[in-house]
Amino acid sequence: MKHLNPTQLGVLRDLLLLRESQLAAEIAAVLALRQTHQDQGREVDAGVEDLETALGFAEAVRDQIELDAIHAALGRMDRGTFGRCLSCGVAIPIERLRVQPYAAFCHVCQARSETHAAHGPIAP
Repeated sequence: MKHLNPTQLGVLRDLLLLRESQLAAEIAAVLALRQTHQDQGREVDAGVEDLETALGFAEAVRDQIELDAIHAALGRMDRGTFGRCLSCGVAIPIERLRVQPYAAFCHVCQARSETHAAHGPIAP
């Protein structure tokens, strides 16, 4: 973390904690909305209800994945490894961390990972 000064770390921690709070509220809202729809006993086409359920679930899963990444970043801060690529160990530029404070990989390793994921496993 030597490439990040205490002020930068404080700002990034605040960003992570703010986003953590926002995501927790969004997840709670999705769950509450789903419960409200069940409690109302409204009559809705089954297809529409299935779609609403699937969309709400997808939003909650997406938010939970981001929340997990935030918790991992906060853990790296506590351990003193925040701001270093988990793959190659290079310092992640502060500009990248300002945009995505939970970034775990440098731009090169992230791109490499996304390329491999998009093309699937490489055949022997």
